[in-house]
Amino acid sequence: MNLLMVNATWYPSGGDWTYIDSICRIYEQNGIKIIPFAMKHERNFETPYSKYFVENVDYKELNKDKSLKNGLRVLTKSIFSIEAQKKLELLLSENDVNIVQLNNIHNVQTPSIIPVLKKKKIPIVWRVLDYKLICPNRTFLSNDTICESCFKTKYYNCTLKKCKKQSVLASMVASLESYVYSLLPYYNQVDQYLFQSEFTRDQFIKYGFDPAKAAIIENPYDAVAVDPNYSGNNYILYFGRISSEKGMTTLYEAMRLIPDIKLKIIGDGTALEEGINYVKDLGINNIEFLGPMWGKELEVVLSACDFVVLPSEWYDPSPYVVLQSYSFGKPVIATRIGGLQDMIIHDKTGKLVEIKNSKDLSSSISTLFNDKQMISEFGKNARALLLEKYSTNRYFDFTKSIFDKLLTKHI
Repeated sequence: MNLLMVNATWYPSGGDWTYIDSICRIYEQNGIKIIPFAMKHERNFETPYSKYFVENVDYKELNKDKSLKNGLRVLTKSIFSIEAQKKLELLLSENDVNIVQLNNIHNVQTPSIIPVLKKKKIPIVWRVLDYKLICPNRTFLSNDTICESCFKTKYYNCTLKKCKKQSVLASMVASLESYVYSLLPYYNQVDQYLFQSEFTRDQFIKYGFDPAKAAIIENPYDAVAVDPNYSGNNYILYFGRISSEKGMTTLYEAMRLIPDIKLKIIGDGTALEEGINYVKDLGINNIEFLGPMWGKELEVVLSACDFVVLPSEWYDPSPYVVLQSYSFGKPVIATRIGGLQDMIIHDKTGKLVEIKNSKDLSSSISTLFNDKQMISEFGKNARALLLEKYSTNRYFDFTKSIFDKLLTKHI
């Protein structure tokens, strides 16, 4: 079986790439050939299929120049890509493709490639990694606050609220894109949508997606080679992107209420410098910023912590931070929001707290931190849940059965 894997990037670019990389390895280990279709970039992994990739468009650079020319270029590239259609047609004419999996494709290949695939009668599976198909701003956030004002195709609210980068122009492009794809039939032409959690599936059904095409399969995580550690060295850990929607200010305030408990923070992001200054100005002395870490360096710190805290303030679909923490036998304290409430079993694999509630967060941290037996018990439960619900075999068996069913249907 030849599987066309369509994603905006073909290099490490965050949590979404962690997913793409892991499933490609799972499929290849089981005899499925991966054919990538992405965007050209100097950091891309080498592949003989890069000649089919679409040209790189640096939207950050284009947005610096607010000229009409650049505005039109953004429109023609980000909403409907004739280039992507032509490149895909060439790829399909020179390679046998049995099935396709779409991932993050908006603003790069764009959904305009769907009719090319339908013309070839290739079954289409879309792995939904965020909310772009139903939210112009992709995150259900407007100025750092949960917002669903665009419900029932009221996409003009994105422009009115300047949801996208607090820019009228960027928000207008996002609104226009959503209107275009609400009128075109492309989303309905997808054969199967795969969601990461019950929350994300239910959210899409609420916004009008066909329940018969909505299936749940959690992200896979290979933890077999990871040695869990059900104790710790008397500190807690946050690791991941440091930005406002991750609830960092709430976390800082919570730690100020429990000065005897130490928090280490690993990561980088738009709010890192702001966070360092915030903690310093308020004299919060129990928080240590370690900067970005990856691989073994991160794993050493993760393995030695008591537990992980993740106070997200957006509809986080299925953060890999939770799975990585579980693999080391670490409980997770997180907010009761988005996919987190499907990943964490309250008082069994961690604790769920209310969003933007520093007192609730500090109380839960203190309760768990001061009960080492509870930490160990929750950690063992977390590890067991990971091995059962998020195994690579379970993911492969589930998705392969869907591929086979769709291929039989299209014969």
